[in-house]
Amino acid sequence: MKGPSYNKILLSATLFVVGLMVLMMAAAPQPIDWSLSFSKQDTKPFGSKLLYRLLPELFNSSPITTSHSALASFFSAETPTATNIIIINNEFAPDADDIIQINELLKQQNHLFMAASSIGDSLRQQLGIEYEQRHGITLMGDSVSFNLANRKLKTHLGYWYNKGISNNYFTRYDSTRTTVLGFNNSGKTNFIKIQQGGGQVYLNLNPQAFTNFNLVQGDNYEYAFKCLSYLPNQSTVWDEHYKYKYGAGAPASEGQGSLLGFILARTPLRLAWYLLLIGIFIFLLFQSARRQRAIPAIKIPVNSTVNFIETIGRLYFSRKNHLDIARKRFSYLLAYVRNRYYLNTTAINDEFYQQLADKSSVSVRTIKQLFELGLNLDQLQRISEEDLEQFNRRIEYFYDHCQ
Repeated sequence: MKGPSYNKILLSATLFVVGLMVLMMAAAPQPIDWSLSFSKQDTKPFGSKLLYRLLPELFNSSPITTSHSALASFFSAETPTATNIIIINNEFAPDADDIIQINELLKQQNHLFMAASSIGDSLRQQLGIEYEQRHGITLMGDSVSFNLANRKLKTHLGYWYNKGISNNYFTRYDSTRTTVLGFNNSGKTNFIKIQQGGGQVYLNLNPQAFTNFNLVQGDNYEYAFKCLSYLPNQSTVWDEHYKYKYGAGAPASEGQGSLLGFILARTPLRLAWYLLLIGIFIFLLFQSARRQRAIPAIKIPVNSTVNFIETIGRLYFSRKNHLDIARKRFSYLLAYVRNRYYLNTTAINDEFYQQLADKSSVSVRTIKQLFELGLNLDQLQRISEEDLEQFNRRIEYFYDHCQ
């Protein structure tokens, strides 16, 4: 029979296996995660942790804050001035409220730096741009180089990328308010500055150039920091909200991902997820069986009425107070008549005898003899045991024959 000891052994064995599995998963080498993240939290190839850590050097330790909400929410209290906003993501498609906030930020002469492969239609029309996306990300393929238009910043050969880069470029922009800042090795413009309101919009179409993987490839880190160097030395806001909204953590071949993909792409979250699933399994394993509280042993009810009567009887018998017993018996009889036949027992006369006889079907003579004996008890000082027995037999006769 399976008892508590068996359950303890099974639980201990299960916990040991779970712990062993967790250790194995933690120690097992993980494949390289090529998903697009751009998050400051990620050290994987397409995260931006390295870039974010170096921002204080670029802006001479000016305040850098992180936004985990939409622009309209983050700046809802007050529109700042002299602030840089950096948005680096695979896609940036702000809604109407965010676009209104962007316009307010630019009116206050703030600077917006965006690096995105895909830009929402509303924002694209407002900026007056069109672009061409070329094959998404090239993990293995032809080399491409980026360079800057400023003679002080450009290099003779440009910055070459062999993989992990896109090759998007602009096909149309408003030349009256747009300055070309960079291009690829084919001469296609991929980095521009747009005069909007009183501020500046810096737009780069290849955000992978700002990720961990490409910052450590040769001297390509120079390209990323030269692009960001157009921003003035002032307080800066780094975006994290849109990375998650538009699918940060999606595989490079797909461009967008799910919440589960985001969890599985990060080792701590992945281990926590596996522990949660295993914990749920263990809970179901031990709690799925119907559990019922132990049914307590119920003792058979004991009828103590007889014992009580015998005790009272012995008490009265030991006192030999037969008259008191007779009076009590007569009092109970009067109460019985009142409750059963609804007769008034304060005036006991011939009319009462007749009414009781009619209702109880006991003869008037018998009733009259019984009640006369009962009424006479108040006149006596004592009675014998034989008198009590005789009186009791008359009462029992009435109970037995009444209806």
